[in-house]
Formats: sequence, C-alpha cells, structure tokens
Amino acid sequence: MTHNLNLAHQDEHFYDIIGDVHGHLVLLQKLLIKLGYTMENGVWTHAYRSAVFVGDYINRGPNSKGVLHLIRDMVKAGTALAILGNHEMNAILYFTKDDEGRPIRIPGNNNSKLLYKFALEYQGNSAALKRDIKWLRTLPLYLKLNGIRVVHAYWNDAHIKKLATLYTNGKLKKRTLMSLVGNSSPEYSTAFIETLKGIEFNMPKDLLIRDAQHVKRENFRVKWWKNPKGKTFKKLSYGNKFLLPDYTIPSEIIADYTIYPKTAPIVFVGHYCMGKGPLIPTRNVCCVDACVTGSGRLAAYRYNGEEELDESNFVFVKK
Repeated sequence: MTHNLNLAHQDEHFYDIIGDVHGHLVLLQKLLIKLGYTMENGVWTHAYRSAVFVGDYINRGPNSKGVLHLIRDMVKAGTALAILGNHEMNAILYFTKDDEGRPIRIPGNNNSKLLYKFALEYQGNSAALKRDIKWLRTLPLYLKLNGIRVVHAYWNDAHIKKLATLYTNGKLKKRTLMSLVGNSSPEYSTAFIETLKGIEFNMPKDLLIRDAQHVKRENFRVKWWKNPKGKTFKKLSYGNKFLLPDYTIPSEIIADYTIYPKTAPIVFVGHYCMGKGPLIPTRNVCCVDACVTGSGRLAAYRYNGEEELDESNFVFVKK
C-alpha cells in the first residue's frame, strides 16, 4: 500500500528521515529546530521540506505520549509521514482487545514493562490511550517516496505486496491483527514480522552468548543485503548489542531470506540502534537509528534527491 498523504511538497525530494525517537520528546524538538522546522498553529512545519518518521516513537524515553502526539499532529497537518515500528505494533497488539476482551498479544516481560510505563503516561485516561492506538492502526508499514523506500527493519518486495492487502479502508482491522498473530496465514505473518523486526538467525545450540545484562541471547540480527553463505557471525551481524564470534556461520542455522539487491532503490530503516555506526552499511541502505537511548544521539538524514547516500547529510542532536 503506497500512502500519498497530503504533503505540501510531496512532489519534491526534500525529506528529513528521522530515526527512532523512543519517547525523547525534548530531543526530537531540538532536532526539528536544528533542521529548520518551526511551530505554526501548534504544528511543526518547514517551508519546503517534509519529515519522515521510521517508527519506534514510544517506550524507553520519558515522554512517549508527547512524541506520539507531536508526530500525529504533523501527519494530520501534512507536514510529515510516519510508519509503524515494532514498538508501536507491540502497543497495538497489547491494547487492542480480542473478542473476549483480552489483549490480542501479550509481549515478553521486558516489552510488557515498557508498555505498562507507556500506559501510565495517560494517567488513567483510557479513552485517550484507545484513540492513540486506533490512530496508530492507520499508519502504513512502509513508504515509497520519489524513488526511495522507507521501512522499519527489512524491505522485501514480495513482503510489501502482501502487506499492501492487510489494510481495509486505510486501517489495520482487529480481525486482520488477530489472524496475523494467530498464524492462520503463515506467509502473511512472516512478511509482517520480518518487515518490523528484520531477519534474525537462531543461535546454534552450542554457542552461548550473553549481553551486557547477562541475558542469554537466542538469536541475532543479520545484514539482509548480504549473502549469508560463507560469512562469519561477526561479518553478518548488524545491530546486535553483543559480540559474536568471527567464525563461519553453520549452514544449518542459515534461514532463507531474500537479499536486498545492490541495484534496488535506496531504502531507509530504523530499528538497529547503531550508536557506533555504520549508519550507511552499503550503497543503498541507510539506517537512521543512532540509538538515542544508549548513545544519547537522535539522527536525521536530509535527503535531497541524490542517487548516492552521503554521510554529510546526517544531522544529529545529543542529550
């Protein structure tokens, strides 16, 4: 589904693609100011540019509700576009109830804690929370904009075609969400999950990896623009907060996925928390997630219609 919202400059190529904000409202405001946006009638606006948000607006930071409302107001006013990240989807699935009044999906312990804190920001105003969740369900899972692509974690043309059919009247219906989580349509569920979370390989049973919190890691994220065959764990790893060994990945744990072609259009992603980079890991993939919670940096890439990504087009603000 291609969303052509009523952007004042949607026929231009001037986009500010903004990375995962994770509830850091003040930092987002600082970034918008640095990018030249000003407040007009209560909405952040630029004279000739449009903001594009890549998902993960909520959780971890101190003001997820504020971030959500800032982005919502920009989208409604036509000064920004926004897609869903995995954190928004966790919220959608948790706060949307099934036919028996239960959450469509209850996430793992850590994400449940994050969503509990998110709900507390509404101070018991369940109607306001419900309205925001319903608005999130109207956001797309990807964008195609004047020759570039925007997705939260992984672009696969076949997945995109499937995802385009999930929306009814511009919204993810409750029945659709239930079917995706219930895995009644495995192909659609795979497209849904991988688009939001990327490609992950399971760890071999004999490889014990623990992160900085001493939590055992069961899987790891990979460079989906690379052929995994013959690659070491270290070489194929991207966006993992733990060290992986530098020996070849056993063929039996290599999951099948479509490699993003070198000739495909530039795609912008978030998700990978690349505080130390590289934010441009290959010629046509750009990650705008500079890991705001860990590094304290919020990133934007100023796209001006160029055919080659340019590190100098990044704009950062720091806590």
